[in-house]
Amino acid sequence: MGMSESEERILNGRIWADFCDRLKAAGDLVSAKGTPTDLQNRALGYRYLTRLLRGGLERAVDYADPQYPGFYRLADETKGVLNDNPDNYYENCSIDGRFDYRIFGTRGTVPWFSIGAKGGGGTVDQMVSTGEIDSSQIELNDDGTFEIFMSAKPKDKNWLQVTEDSTNIVVRQTFGDRSKETRAMLEIECLNPERPNNNLDPEKLEAQLGAALNFLENTVGLGLMWTLDYKDRTLNQLPSHDQAVLQAAGGDPTINYYQSHWALAPDEALAVHIPKLPECQTWNLQLSNFWMESLEFRFFDISVNKFTARYEDDGSIEILVAHEDPGPACKNWLNTLGHSEGGMLGRIVGAEGGWPVEWKTEVVKFADVKS
Repeated sequence: MGMSESEERILNGRIWADFCDRLKAAGDLVSAKGTPTDLQNRALGYRYLTRLLRGGLERAVDYADPQYPGFYRLADETKGVLNDNPDNYYENCSIDGRFDYRIFGTRGTVPWFSIGAKGGGGTVDQMVSTGEIDSSQIELNDDGTFEIFMSAKPKDKNWLQVTEDSTNIVVRQTFGDRSKETRAMLEIECLNPERPNNNLDPEKLEAQLGAALNFLENTVGLGLMWTLDYKDRTLNQLPSHDQAVLQAAGGDPTINYYQSHWALAPDEALAVHIPKLPECQTWNLQLSNFWMESLEFRFFDISVNKFTARYEDDGSIEILVAHEDPGPACKNWLNTLGHSEGGMLGRIVGAEGGWPVEWKTEVVKFADVKS
């Protein structure tokens, strides 16, 4: 029996050469129309490609088998994607709606987490929710452990619905104060696999490498499309976003999103006023760079949330986005870390009602604020 074309391409090396050629061509995305031309943002753009490649390879190759699933992290401390939330610990997992799964673990002390099954075409803008469950709905054992069953058929408790369209899971664990809280520890298993092992299938490798590059190209393309639209329509504003658009990209249906782009001259700052919010699990506002990677939240205050904010007497919140520390009179300062522009995203999670609430913004002179 002769070799298939895919087998020949592995043995003669064409699979790797073509992968590298396509990866090289992806570098043109960093200098596409509308992208910044300065040294810093170009360098960040190329670094962004390396980070998306890491995430894409984990997604499409290393953790791609839905019969032997495992949690991995598309967004983490060194991989930012589409205004990833600095307050979140994200986890992802590939699944197949034809199979049943069990998620098990310990609750931890993180105030809130959600597990969403997503379906669609598998691209970053086709991740429609097919089932959701969050920590407020999960019945726990006395020792804090729990099980969640994922299936098309309903279960008596702790059931996360999947459908034939379900292809992946997104976990969001949302911290109030990371230094004081512990995250839930999660594991997953497929209850009815058909394959005896998860050995690499050589026939699938080229498609998997292609899917990793699809993720890279589509993520950059979607982020750039959003950014240019925000710069044109809502620069330095924070309107309530078209929720369906963000939910189609994997957003949580219990979250109301405010997303836009900011740009400030060296002598400017952005004042944000948030009226008193309805009761909710949490809220936050974050800054990102031009490529929509959240700024370095491990070491700097680039976001503020329900638990870290300092409030006005009437319950409202005043936030200043500025290049320098405005001093103690400013209750909530978000550090731009020297960037002249970038993404910004606000969230209200699990509000009981009364939203969307209008978030007001104003570009001001930094000297006036400090004085």
